Amino acid sequence: MLQWMTESPAGFVALLVVAFIVMLGVYLLPALLAWIMACPQRMTISLLNVFLGWTVIVWIAVLVWALASGKAERFDEDPVVRKEPWLR
Repeated sequence: MLQWMTESPAGFVALLVVAFIVMLGVYLLPALLAWIMACPQRMTISLLNVFLGWTVIVWIAVLVWALASGKAERFDEDPVVRKEPWLR
């Protein structure tokens, strides 16, 4: 399979398409995280990421901003479900 990707034109194009999709996902990671985590400033984060994300410093700053301003819930813990109606 690797030989097909490196030696044939169709394989090389397929490899380029996959690499482009992966790099686009990494480039838009701060915006995606802001939308998934429902940040209040998700539109600002997305615009900064799209237009100034090519500078590494802005990309890192927007990533930190998206992670810091997300929901206060933790990802690794399930919410506590209380069975007593008077404790809800």
